[in-house]
Amino acid sequence: MRVALITFYPMTDGKFSSIVRKLQSASAGNGNQVDLFNGLEDLTGTRLTIYDYVATVVKPSGIIGGKIPPRVAEYLSTSGAISGKKGCALVVKSGLSSEKTCRTLMRAMEAEGVKLDYFDVVRDADHAAWVGKKIG
Repeated sequence: MRVALITFYPMTDGKFSSIVRKLQSASAGNGNQVDLFNGLEDLTGTRLTIYDYVATVVKPSGIIGGKIPPRVAEYLSTSGAISGKKGCALVVKSGLSSEKTCRTLMRAMEAEGVKLDYFDVVRDADHAAWVGKKIG
């Protein structure tokens, strides 16, 4: 299965980077072809139409509030036809509002027509290795 793993946080953060790499390698270990995209970059040519599965990873922007970057909805709406595709919403644990951020991310993905089959709040790199096996 072709999987698009889209992140919406700078990869310069060591903890976030290691979690994303674990997610990617665990999903690839299940036989999936995983392509990593940085959703914060201006990728106007990125088309998610060729992928079977769309996994989105964000980190809460504040301690409380449960907000996702506004770029998430914009990126998903301009990246081709993703309506009807399976996907998952993943949030890296940070602050007190990780669960609320996950619900907000799920709503944004479902608004674009993605059928979510999994969602989780990723605590650390070890948990990411377990979660990555469910991607795809």
